[in-house]
Amino acid sequence: MSVKIFIVFLCAAIGVSTGYAVMRSYRRNYEYLDGVCAIIGELKRNIAYRRDGAVSVLRAVDIKSRQLEKNVGEYIAFAGSKADKPEISRGLLPAEVHSRTSELFASIGRSDGQSQLDELDMFAERFSALRGVAENKYKKLGGVAVKLGFLIGLGVGILTL
Repeated sequence: MSVKIFIVFLCAAIGVSTGYAVMRSYRRNYEYLDGVCAIIGELKRNIAYRRDGAVSVLRAVDIKSRQLEKNVGEYIAFAGSKADKPEISRGLLPAEVHSRTSELFASIGRSDGQSQLDELDMFAERFSALRGVAENKYKKLGGVAVKLGFLIGLGVGILTL
């Protein structure tokens, strides 16, 4: 009897951990996009008022996402080199987010102040829309994934008995 209860408990635990993994991926994507929006806002403020270099602005921004921190480091390394385009690693990012982030980092510092502000406004609109979708997924589907993982694990555990 105790072995059967253990099997049901183990299956439910595996289901819950799978649900948490799905929820973490939604949260990771949201935090990344939120950080990109914060970087865009900081760059826009800097261009409008202080006119510091992009590298110094990016170093000063507080970043919560590890992947975004890595991408900013890759951009900073690119800024010090003579390459044509920054190599931004994808990690676990969706393809659309990665391509737009690569476009963003490639466009920083390539034009005059007003043109750069216009480009950053365009990127802010795009990333705000992506962040809204990611936030909805994280808030709505994240909790559902954990609950569904528990129920599926519990069902599998009961069915194996």
